[in-house]
Amino acid sequence: MGPRSAEMIRQVTSELSEEKLWDLQLSKTDMTYQPVPHQTNVPADTPVWRVRFDLTYNPSRCLGLDINGEIVLGRGDDTPGIVSLNLYDADELGVSRQHVMMRPTDAKLYVIDLDSTNGTRINGRSIGVKTPYSVSNGDILALGQLEFVVRIIKRPTGYAAAQRAETDLADVLSPLARAITSQLAIEDVLKQALEMTIALTGVEEASIWLVDEQTGELFLEAEQGIENEQIRRMRLSVVDTLAGKVIETGKPLRANRQSGDGQIKVKTGYLVEAVMYVPLTLGGVTFGVLLAAHRAAGKQISARDEKMITTIADFAAVAVQNARLFQTTDSALSRRVKVMTALNYALSYDLKNKVNNIIGYAGLLQVSHSFDEDAPTIVGRIGEAAESIARLIDQLIEIMSLNEDSIPHQSPCDLIEIVARSVNDMHKAAANKMTTLDFQVIGDPYIIQGDAQHLYRSVFNLIDNAIKYSPSESQVFVALCFFHNEILIRVRDTGPGIPKDDLPLLFDRYYRGKQTAEAGVGLGLELVRATAEAHRGAVIARNVEAGGAEFIITLPGTLRVA
Repeated sequence: MGPRSAEMIRQVTSELSEEKLWDLQLSKTDMTYQPVPHQTNVPADTPVWRVRFDLTYNPSRCLGLDINGEIVLGRGDDTPGIVSLNLYDADELGVSRQHVMMRPTDAKLYVIDLDSTNGTRINGRSIGVKTPYSVSNGDILALGQLEFVVRIIKRPTGYAAAQRAETDLADVLSPLARAITSQLAIEDVLKQALEMTIALTGVEEASIWLVDEQTGELFLEAEQGIENEQIRRMRLSVVDTLAGKVIETGKPLRANRQSGDGQIKVKTGYLVEAVMYVPLTLGGVTFGVLLAAHRAAGKQISARDEKMITTIADFAAVAVQNARLFQTTDSALSRRVKVMTALNYALSYDLKNKVNNIIGYAGLLQVSHSFDEDAPTIVGRIGEAAESIARLIDQLIEIMSLNEDSIPHQSPCDLIEIVARSVNDMHKAAANKMTTLDFQVIGDPYIIQGDAQHLYRSVFNLIDNAIKYSPSESQVFVALCFFHNEILIRVRDTGPGIPKDDLPLLFDRYYRGKQTAEAGVGLGLELVRATAEAHRGAVIARNVEAGGAEFIITLPGTLRVA
């Protein structure tokens, strides 16, 4: 990272204000957790899940629960078995009186939609009515428009040792295969594999590390039970390490701390009492490892546990490949539909109108009786229309050149420099409307692999839209947030917001909103979407409770350059 970026970090982080939308508070050491539904006399063998629900738009507002039985989340008054969400604007955000049930078990915490009016989503995907769905740490749970980040602070210890010992592999083989291989999204496959590992072996931590094709190192793709932020951001070398030996040989490796020995080293700063590495192999190629570990003194991983974890890893490897194939096919079909729709709209609307303008102005030149006087104006308009067509064609070519598997010009990118340049280049447009641009950097920055030009254009387009739709003498906020597993680029205005009917259509149908007076089909937003997806990310738009609209580009942390 160059000196310019380092100086910029100091400038933009020196005055972070508490009232900013992105003042993220993740540490809640003084949090109080309410036991529900049972306040007292909870049987010792009852599974208790300690969960914190953080509001996505303001993580400083949260709800802490010790869930020791079935509860219902909804609006209204607190009654036995029902937790009211009235303090979190439940009524205004479309939460039903009895919206979802939460059902704790030894292994999983389930969410069940109770036929709510506005539905329930987990990580953006709608869940079925009266169908159990498990939630994991970090999941975004949306009840109507009320969104929480689920923070699992403490989970049950799992099945008792006696129960686990009595569980035969043959008994769990069928449900194990069904739970893992039935998933179509890679993140769901990994989530199920890790949850089953913890549930069936009682290990405290389980994680999946995949091989970085560029560096050969292992990076953390998914985890359950790892609370140390430094471990989450680690990369494991494959040289002279236990993980590297598993990658090289394709065989599992189990290590338990022996009496008198020190703890087992996964990596400097990551010591455990017992560890199990199982290769994720397909077609003779090992592309990652499933790591299971105990931290508590005296705990060991048994031969039975090894069989369980190996079986889980085998199912997970097949399911990951199936999910990748499904994702590739689905993305290709979806992209084809979107590109054809964009071309159809552009050819039949934008290009046709521009060509008609050129024909019309050219005709005026032919019949003009005051050629010398009007010619400069008419010729200028012809030139403007032609330039507009050229820009539109360039945008279409850019969009068609982008896809999820191929970023045209990959190189190490300094996102701080890219976003700052976009902000600086929009200062003149902002000044013309007496609008203030506020840029902040949050977290520990790192370099990513990507297409700098397309990323710049995407941020530029979002800031341009924010200024365009904000009233004069207002503010536009730009935030660049670095986390271990993702990067967020957030652009928020203080305008009237996006009409509710327009929100679902902004990126799907190249829709021109009702507030838009200009001609066009919104290819600027389509370019933003295509760029985000080409970097294996996404972009969303939403209205902010305090007023205005916010666009959020999410990029995966796996783009990080070691």
